[in-house]
Amino acid sequence: MENLIIYPENQKQLQILKSLLEEMKIKFKSEEQVEELQDWQKEKILKGIKDIKEGKFSSNDDVSQKARECIK
Repeated sequence: MENLIIYPENQKQLQILKSLLEEMKIKFKSEEQVEELQDWQKEKILKGIKDIKEGKFSSNDDVSQKARECIK
């Protein structure tokens, strides 16, 4: 199923659309409801990017091999 992105031109249109969606029991969320990453999450992502640039990472094959060794 596809998602729609709707751009109302004013507050009145927005309220009508929200009311219609609620009446039709269609789930929706506004941009204001989208959660931002927390600081600790941003730090982990930045550390991961830094590690990759420095070559500090394992390939998928390496991780799979280590996992197989752990369950033997």
